[in-house]
Amino acid sequence: MKFRTSLAAIALMTVSHAQAAPITVSFDTFDDLAVATFGGSGIPTDPTAITTLTAGPNTITLGLTAHQRFSNPPLTNNGAGTFFAGPGSNDGTPGNPGNQAIWNFAWYAEIAGGGSFDDFGFSLLYDFDPGVNTDESALGVLDLDQAISLNGGDPASTTLVESSQNLTFGFLANGALPSITAPAFGPFDPEVAGQYSFALIANDSQGVELGRSAINVEVGEVPAPGSLALLALGLFGLRAARRRLSA
Repeated sequence: MKFRTSLAAIALMTVSHAQAAPITVSFDTFDDLAVATFGGSGIPTDPTAITTLTAGPNTITLGLTAHQRFSNPPLTNNGAGTFFAGPGSNDGTPGNPGNQAIWNFAWYAEIAGGGSFDDFGFSLLYDFDPGVNTDESALGVLDLDQAISLNGGDPASTTLVESSQNLTFGFLANGALPSITAPAFGPFDPEVAGQYSFALIANDSQGVELGRSAINVEVGEVPAPGSLALLALGLFGLRAARRRLSA
């Protein structure tokens, strides 16, 4: 079964991730995940941050990527888990401005070896904060497991979940939904340059993390860490100098 997230299928249980550290890019290979569709057609699969996990007799494949929305310019990447996109919004079709970010993020989770989603837990962490190195505890969390049942499927017989989404989609900011832990920062603004982090996490049946894939998407010209603080210090010094001159 392939799962495509929709507003009707987002009434899931909330999962909390409270690690006090920023997301670190993580994968086994940064390559083409040719078996994926990410719930659509024509979505680029190369490159994808791919992590392969072994859990008893089962092999879990996690894939996480970012791509242009419809006819927008393709994203570039550094070959090491960071994608580069432009700021801006439209609906991806010529002549229609729309209000979605011009890029999407997409994920893929598959279990092979006899297990199913009923045996594991999967969650997606996503970022609204344009600041560099946002703490993981401040990210939004979407629990994927219960969505299978709510979408009419049976977790005990489901072995594949994949989808592509846009950070502007309203359900991702709706903390009233039991499925969503909304990001601490919000709302997401597709016009703002920044670094946005994502992680797809697999847990065992006890909630212990087995592994993850994680990527960054850098939108526009991202300030280097510490540059905003230096700018603030410089402006403070300038104001102080002006006060001395006017005294």
